[in-house]
Formats: sequence, C-alpha cells, structure tokens
Amino acid sequence: MDRGLEGDTDNDEGDGPCGELNMIAVSNPCVLDENLAPPGYIVVHAYGAGNEPYGLWKDIKRNSPEYKQLKEERSKALWRAVESIIPDVRERVVLDMTGSPLTHERFLRRPYGTYGSATEDYLKDGSTPYNGLVLCGDGIFPGIGIPAVALSGASAANAMVNPFQQWKCLDDLKGKGLL
Repeated sequence: MDRGLEGDTDNDEGDGPCGELNMIAVSNPCVLDENLAPPGYIVVHAYGAGNEPYGLWKDIKRNSPEYKQLKEERSKALWRAVESIIPDVRERVVLDMTGSPLTHERFLRRPYGTYGSATEDYLKDGSTPYNGLVLCGDGIFPGIGIPAVALSGASAANAMVNPFQQWKCLDDLKGKGLL
C-alpha cells in the first residue's frame, strides 16, 4: 500500500490509521459464493472503512459533473488499494460500480450516507428476545463489509443450529455434488 499505519505523513503529525481514507478493505466475495460472477470473472469489493466525510457530498446533486468528479477523486484511494493486489485491474475491469455516501443514503436508506453502526453500537451478537429470531448484518459484530457480514450470518446460523448439525448438512450437500 502507499501508506503505513501512521497514515498521511504529509503533515507534521500524521493522521493515524483512522484518518480519512487511511483504511481500505478489499475483498473478493466470490471466494464465499462463486455464483456471484460469471465463470472466469470475480467481484472485487473495496471500501473505505466507514470514514468518508458526508460534508464533502451533502450539497452536491447526484449525477452532476461535480458529483462525478468528486466520485472519481475520492475513489483514487480505492483503486490504489485494488491495484496493489491486481496491478492491471483498470484494464481488466468489466463493470465499475463506485458508490458514495449519497449512494448509501439513497439506496440503503442510511442517514448521512452511513453504513453499519458505530463500533460502540454493534450488537454483540444477533440474539433477540424472540424465539427463533436471530439478526445478522452490518450492525452486528464484527460490522461492515462483506466478510464481516458473512461472519455475522454464520454466527446467526450457529445460534440456530449447532456446528455439528451444520457440518453434517455440509457433508450431505458435498456428497450430492452441490458444494
């Protein structure tokens, strides 16, 4: 990557690992489900770890030239992170779906373009007072991002069916050639 844990060192103090766009997560959800992309393709998911300031976006109209320019500028850190793994990704990309806080606000119905909960607000597990209802998703520990949400789904499954029963089901599916 182009930065260490000290973050942006262009200033005297650095802005640390929690500074703006200093933490980029990159994942390939096709590792969990190969059906997410056609054969020979993968999905690459990259995001800034919940620290994109909404104030940059709040007065910009979606689809305006200013919006498109800001998305291009703010996505540079994401592209650098992906390029550190797949150097020629820009030549190989088939579909680029870059989101913004305005995207999250509109399509995820999240206030101020947030996603997930603040770390201190995560539910420790998905348990509820209702028998048979277990929650999972980005507001449940471990939080935002495809890997974390998948883990919360696995945890919810573990809460409903013990791991030995799950392993037996997985073995049965594997025996039938479904896995």
